[in-house]
Amino acid sequence: MKKVSLDQLGLKSLSMEESLEINGGDFSAFLKKAGLAGLVYDVIDNWSTIKKGFSNGWNSLK
Repeated sequence: MKKVSLDQLGLKSLSMEESLEINGGDFSAFLKKAGLAGLVYDVIDNWSTIKKGFSNGWNSLK
């Protein structure tokens, strides 16, 4: 079977930016941002409990 390269057809491969645009973007970056946003939301939502836990831990060292 004969292999045909992109150069033989007068084509060139996509750049990284073009590939991300065609393939729908960088999904792993979205997951990282969503995870970080979830973590921040949980810390804000449970701040009083977190603060109390740190305070109890600090006071137990005395």
